[in-house]
Amino acid sequence: MILISSLQLNNEPKTMEHIYSLAFNRTASSTGETEALNYIAKELKQNNLKPEIEHFDWTGPLKILMRVSYILILINLILFRMILIVIAYFIIKNMFETLRNISFIKAEKSKNIFTLISAKEKAPNRPLVIISAHYDSISANIPFKLQVIIFFIYRLIVFFYGIIFFVFITIFFLNILAFISLSNFIVTTIAFTSIIAIFISIPMLYLVFKDHPSSGSIDNASGVAISIELAKVFKKNPLERTDILILWPGAEEWGLKGSKKFCKTHFNSLNQTYDLDKSFNINIDMIGSYIGLLNRSGLFRKKINRNLNEIFRATAKQLNIPLQIYNKTLKPNSDYKSFRKYARKVRSKFQVMCFHSSKDSKYIHSLKDTPDKCSLENLNGCLNICHQALRSIDLRIEDVKKSQIAYVV
Repeated sequence: MILISSLQLNNEPKTMEHIYSLAFNRTASSTGETEALNYIAKELKQNNLKPEIEHFDWTGPLKILMRVSYILILINLILFRMILIVIAYFIIKNMFETLRNISFIKAEKSKNIFTLISAKEKAPNRPLVIISAHYDSISANIPFKLQVIIFFIYRLIVFFYGIIFFVFITIFFLNILAFISLSNFIVTTIAFTSIIAIFISIPMLYLVFKDHPSSGSIDNASGVAISIELAKVFKKNPLERTDILILWPGAEEWGLKGSKKFCKTHFNSLNQTYDLDKSFNINIDMIGSYIGLLNRSGLFRKKINRNLNEIFRATAKQLNIPLQIYNKTLKPNSDYKSFRKYARKVRSKFQVMCFHSSKDSKYIHSLKDTPDKCSLENLNGCLNICHQALRSIDLRIEDVKKSQIAYVV
């Protein structure tokens, strides 16, 4: 087992205990997701950390499909001159309060939870480290790689029928304005493609969902466990000149909804409070059979940061902890993307990095993603690397400050 003496703790981190405690369905918007959030909040409060919880709404693929289906049905009713059916539907729907409250297209609800650990020296415009680890999970009937393909096809279908919908609306209004007439061929084509759109998407999405969800241990109870322990360590002994914000976003599996919401809500204010040019995000998403760190991604294998990985690689080497630095053409769809996107919006040099055991994707989103797939050695190893690297980076900031003071004197 990897030594954790550098953490300066009296007891061994409870990383594996967190994994087993979170070994239940944590699908976004489910009661399991709420239970997981309550578990994180409880751990923070027990260690004198203040949890901040923010609610947000999001729309999943099934809801999008249902909305598109309603729109297509409405278009067909109008095109086939069944206006009375449309009118009757809205009259009946709004006649009684019970019916008004029934909706199959309401947005899903989820939550973010985060905590802030202030530096010992609260200097103005100081750096900020954001550690993120999503706490929701998902399970499917098919392997993860096939899921990626299916969701790609699904997005193409939605995009294609979005274009068709725009064309249909244009034709419809031109018909009302008497610029063109709707032929039987156009009406039949609209009806036929509408039915195809609905009946192709439904079985595709059905394949992605499973009646017996997995425990999501690698993805991403592992990241949650490590980040909880990091919060406890830095609460006991904060960094000298760097604040740490630890975020557990919800609904990550449905398009990074939680991290996007957090960035949209807070990034501008963070940019005013902190020096984001010297700040960065450590995203911990999957620590399983090894510790993986994404180095380059995309077709041109572009580095996701300039020098952070080198610091963490050197730290791992110093601590004698195995760390696999790897490149990937298809970028992992994880929360670091949200931070990078908003950093570009504010034209900041804010950096991102992502711990991700890519080879373990064969286990995730299935019943195979169980606690035994997580290694205590790897969990504590990643914890130790992050802790030691952040101490080292903060020490460099302190050394720079001292040299500047000495120069002035």
